This record gives sequence, structure tokens and C-alpha cells, in this order.
Amino acid sequence: MAQFKLIDGKYYSIINKWNGVKTQCEYIPLKTANKTDGRMRHSQVERVEKDIKNGMKFDFSWLNDEGRTNIKVLTLMDVMDEYLNCRKSKVRESTRNRDRISLNQLIKFGRKDLPMKNINHQHMEKFTQWCINDKGYSKSGINISLAHIKAFLNWCYQNRGYIPHIKVDKLDIGLILPRYLNENELNQIYKCEWLDDSFKRAFWFYESTGCRPIEPFKGELIGDWLIVDVEHSKTKRIRQIHLTHELGVVLKEMHGVRDEYLNNGSKIERAYERYSKMLRKVVRKLEIGKDKKISLKSFRHTYAIKQLTVTNDIHQVARDLGHTKTTTTEIYLEYPEQRRIDDFPSLKPLIEEGEKLRKKVISVVDFSVVDSRRFLYSR
Repeated sequence: MAQFKLIDGKYYSIINKWNGVKTQCEYIPLKTANKTDGRMRHSQVERVEKDIKNGMKFDFSWLNDEGRTNIKVLTLMDVMDEYLNCRKSKVRESTRNRDRISLNQLIKFGRKDLPMKNINHQHMEKFTQWCINDKGYSKSGINISLAHIKAFLNWCYQNRGYIPHIKVDKLDIGLILPRYLNENELNQIYKCEWLDDSFKRAFWFYESTGCRPIEPFKGELIGDWLIVDVEHSKTKRIRQIHLTHELGVVLKEMHGVRDEYLNNGSKIERAYERYSKMLRKVVRKLEIGKDKKISLKSFRHTYAIKQLTVTNDIHQVARDLGHTKTTTTEIYLEYPEQRRIDDFPSLKPLIEEGEKLRKKVISVVDFSVVDSRRFLYSR
């Protein structure tokens, strides 16, 4: 039975709805402080209480300009806006942006006024096929979208009771190995004559630390450490990366770029994008890694492969990368040891000498050709 209650001088009808997980209260404003009028309007709410509990929405006469009660169709666009607003204080802006991209894909497949009740397992299956056949999206990209859409549909079911539970099937794409840069490819980048030395230093920083692409810009230099606090850490744990003096100098240079963007009113991601765009330009012009998609994260994978090859300690590599689970790091073991050794021939002496795992592996640039100290210190 709906409750009739006075809240802050106005009357409300309150309906308790079970969403399959917990009971939630839906507050329907009666738009009056008069008890008699409130009771009359409350009786209208009670007549459709069962329908409301089943997910129907009503635009009551006192809530619109028409003066009559209409059944309001809950659309995908309506719920999408509500969902994104609820996520504001709970997830990063980048996550909300990816939520929006994925849900907009679902809207393009159907339409923005698509009733929520029309979304079911069959609809999602057709959406997946549309992504593959009509749009030509990659399977990994489709799976990312499906993950965000699934979170949205689960919220609609568990938190709002708008829809029943909907099964969302991801595509089977098999095991995707991390794409790293081998020693020859690294040397091509560092030897590139037209590439500004500041970019070479930044790429060397990524290769030598195993940072996530955004971490140098979200973190701060404290002593000899790059510290990424809990708020900005991907794993919601403090991230601490030890730096040599040279790496500290490069980080300060990268922070100078970051601060310039921030002072101009740009988001911090613009600084990261600057280096990302340049790397894409370099690998395209030098025709590096045609069979693999190279990104700034490839330097992180390179670091992991090198560390694992020298130390043979998956737990240490996991700690260096900031992984919360070693199982995440074990993907690098899919690369045969001999292939890893062949891809980094300059590491062979370290392996043969049995270098201990606690030693950081420095960059394997061919210094005799690149004159690395020049690009490290020429500013």
C-alpha cells in the first residue's frame, strides 16, 4: 500500500518497489500542501500502484500542463541520462565518457526513444551482430562496449527495477597478448632524426619505469619517487615508482608540459595525448609494428618483458607494474623465454651473469649509435 506523507510542507505518495535485490522507495510529488487535495491525488496514485511497481511510469495530471494523466514510456535516452548523472561521483570522467560512447552505440543501433521494455537478450544479440557486420568494429572494441552496456543494464535491473535481468554475451576473441616493442624497434625510434629529443626522453621514461600512460601526469615527484595517490590510481591503491636522478629530470620536464596545458584551461589528459599522438606518427612513418597496434602502453609491456626475462620473477614484475593480482601479470609468460631473449639481445649478458631481480633494467638503447646521453640532456 502506497504511503501518504508530508515532507518539507508538501505531500508525497511513496511506493515501495522490490527490484529483485532490495526494496526501493519511489517518491511521487503530489504538488500540494493541502491535505484534502493531497488525499485525492494520492488515491489516483494508489489506483495504478501495481502498474508502477511493474515498471510503468505515469505523468499525472498535476505534473503536466495538459491536466490529464498520461502513461509515460521510459526510453533508453531518459534512463541513460539518469544513469550517467548517478555515476558522476562514483567513477572517473574517462569511465563516464566510455559509458556514453557505448550507450550512444546502442542508441544508434535502435533509436533514442527506444522503450526500455524493448531491450532484451535478443536485442543485444542483434546489436552485437550490427557492430560486427554493419560497423566493422573490432571484437575487442565490441567487448569493451558490451561491458559498459552490461553495467548499465544491471543498474537498471538492480538499482531501479526498470527491466528484468538481461544476459549480455561477450564475443570469444581468444587470448590477446600484450604488444611490446623489441630492441630493434626501440632503437629505430630513438635514432629517428626528425623526432624531438623531448619525446625520446619521455618514451625512454615510459620504457624504464613501466608506468601506465597517464601516471606521470597524475602523479607527483616526491624525492626520488613518483607517487600516484589513491584518488588517481587505477587500482585505488597508492602507486610508488622509484626513479633514478635522470628519470626524475625527465619527469619534471613532462610535468612542465602538463602544467602548461592545465594553465591554459585544458584537461590533464591533453598532455598524455600529446605524446600518444607523436608515437603514432613515429611508428607510422618508420613502419614499425605493422602487425601490432603500438601505443604508449607498449612501453609498459616492454618494461615487463625485459624485467621478466632478466629476473624470471613474476611476483616482482607484478609489484613493479602495480598489479593487484599476479594472474594479471602471467600473460607475459605466454611469450616463450627464447623469443624474449632474442628480442632483446643486449640483455643476454645480464641473464648469463645472473643479475638479481631487484635491479632495475635500464633502457636497452644502442647508445653507440643513438648517443643517448645527448637526447637525455640536450634541452
